[in-house]
Amino acid sequence: MNFKARLITHELFSGVTFGIFLAVQGMFILEKGVEVWQIGLLFGAVVVSTAAFELPFGALADIHGRIKVYRISRVVVLLALASAIFAFNFWFLLGVMVLLGLAEALNSGTIDAWYVEQIKTDGNGEKLQSYISTFQASMAAGLTVGAIAGGYIPNILPAIDGFPPTTWNLIVAASLGTTHLLLTPYLFSEGESRTQTANKHELVKQIGAAVRFSITHPIIRDLLLVGATLGLAMVIIEAYWQPRLIQIVGEPSYAVLGWATAGYFAMAIIGPMLISFIADKFNASPAVQVKVLPFILALGMYVIAIQTTLGPFLAAYMAMMLFISMFNPPAMTMLNNETSDDIRSTMQSIFSLVLRGGGAISAFVFSGLIKRWDITTVWQMIAVIVLIVALFRVIRSRKPSAE
Repeated sequence: MNFKARLITHELFSGVTFGIFLAVQGMFILEKGVEVWQIGLLFGAVVVSTAAFELPFGALADIHGRIKVYRISRVVVLLALASAIFAFNFWFLLGVMVLLGLAEALNSGTIDAWYVEQIKTDGNGEKLQSYISTFQASMAAGLTVGAIAGGYIPNILPAIDGFPPTTWNLIVAASLGTTHLLLTPYLFSEGESRTQTANKHELVKQIGAAVRFSITHPIIRDLLLVGATLGLAMVIIEAYWQPRLIQIVGEPSYAVLGWATAGYFAMAIIGPMLISFIADKFNASPAVQVKVLPFILALGMYVIAIQTTLGPFLAAYMAMMLFISMFNPPAMTMLNNETSDDIRSTMQSIFSLVLRGGGAISAFVFSGLIKRWDITTVWQMIAVIVLIVALFRVIRSRKPSAE
């Protein structure tokens, strides 16, 4: 296979593996005896552990090798899945979530930065948004297939005494993850372009350079604000859509959860292609796209919050993924166009860090509010916050600046 086909295969593998778990993640946690409001705390543990390690690991990938760090991240994921199978209470699951966050911190900015450098080296920099859209759509396609399969796995495979049916989802995901890890020498056959040995001084220097760049560069600063806002909305939806669905229709079947998750990620296939089509049709720059999308996200948040019946709720839920998936191609195109190769992984980690910072606020602050009020009220509050930030960015951009 050529470079593009191998990267699509990588994204498909990643998506199918993750989708199998995502289809039932809320149900899996509830089956372990966790209270509804505590789900947000578990998601917050992922966010915080990712945030704590993401920046140094991104710098490590820039210095020591992106593929090497990516492989380590997959090993940690497998350890987390194995631990989750035997989790029996909230605190045990909290430890699992910390491991998943650590794995995500290791993964952040590795393969994405690696393929961007390959694309630019091959002289295809002008096609970067197209490549990113294709790879993101491939990931979403894998998530869709994995989610559909994940909805049937608990019913098709035999019961295991002492374990909830969703345990099979973790076992299958771990098996696929192991296969994916073994395939990495072929999928990334171009190898590393960076072979330096990292030490503490180099890591601090690398992080310092990226942080200074983020602070002084107006385009990057604005992108980081977008990332934080997106994280605020994403995490609260991801954490509570299944509990909200249960509130609306009672306890749904695993298959319903699987198909709902699949529809969500099917929209993620359409989103990158749709935003690329709109950009080409109307000659909209990535900067314009990133200005408009938060307004649509705020509207989507409000619409999903007011739904009280199954059909409209699922439609609004899928529309949310459509809007969210449209952010990545223009945002990553802007980030990579403004960033040099020597700090690319670190910068992607910084973007991911602020995205997760917004998610951490959702997970800890707003989960507590859900315990006091309800899911729909909190979703509406976040819709208002996203709208305020979007208006602030537009007003600020009209003032004379270095941009």
